[in-house]
Amino acid sequence: MEGLQHLSYWGIIWKINRILIFGVIIVLLLLQQFYYIMSKSRFIILLCLCLAVQLGVAQEYVRLDKDRYQLHLSEYPKDTIRVLEKGKETKLKQGKYILQKNQFMGLSNAFITINQDGIVDGDFKIERDGRTGDVIVRHGVLQQMTVKSAALPDFQYTITDSSSVQRNFKNGKISQEKTVFYRAANSGKKVTKVFFDNYYTVENDFDHTRADYRLDNTLMYSAKLNCGGQIQESKSFDVNGQLLKHTYRKAKIDYTDLYQNNNLVERKYNLNNCFYHEYFKNSLLVQKVVEKKDKGSIEKYVYNGAGKLINKNTGG
Repeated sequence: MEGLQHLSYWGIIWKINRILIFGVIIVLLLLQQFYYIMSKSRFIILLCLCLAVQLGVAQEYVRLDKDRYQLHLSEYPKDTIRVLEKGKETKLKQGKYILQKNQFMGLSNAFITINQDGIVDGDFKIERDGRTGDVIVRHGVLQQMTVKSAALPDFQYTITDSSSVQRNFKNGKISQEKTVFYRAANSGKKVTKVFFDNYYTVENDFDHTRADYRLDNTLMYSAKLNCGGQIQESKSFDVNGQLLKHTYRKAKIDYTDLYQNNNLVERKYNLNNCFYHEYFKNSLLVQKVVEKKDKGSIEKYVYNGAGKLINKNTGG
């Protein structure tokens, strides 16, 4: 009797275990189905979100006709960014627009926002052929524009309260920098720097000068210009800063002085159809050579420092 009771006990246990195992399998199958359904749902939701974003972007900006509208960016302080319609300033309704032309990047896409006052509100981007321009705007006025190509700077334009600075880059290095000043007394005057491999040039409208500097900022060459940009006087210097050559105009005569160790050694000039070549020692005149062309022949006269004729050649 006890044996039968023992067998009945283990039979009950086995039935319970089978029920539990079957239940676990059912639960696992349900969880697998639930995971599959949720995975598909997440994919569908993600796809819908992407489509919604794309539709939202497409509907957010209005693309304006490139032949009719143009974005005119600031070029000097307090000059607001303007939208031109057929060359005349116009005000757009509040919203977001794509303008396809501006004076800095030409045919390009500028993504701008117009506020309720009809002015450009906030920073924006300009894109063209792999080049991206980031424009910083304050109260409708351009503060800075940086254009990059392949992550390297290509162009930069910055406006301050009194000036604008334009920088051009080549292979990520500045190739030219132009600063224009707008104060009343200095309106339109500019300082232009052009950078080369081993030196850079500075042209200054304030004192009408042009100068070349080595990359360590030592002066190589300086010149004074007239109002037409022609050189009136120039000086050249060696790597130690010593004067090598000085050209200047005095009493309508053009002179060229040559120096060694900052001491005058030669002077050349033309006067009355004669070419003068003077030699100096310790800055004192020691010899003067005068050449004169006459009917195809050349007359040559040599004088000492005191002005005495020591040699004469009139044989041609």
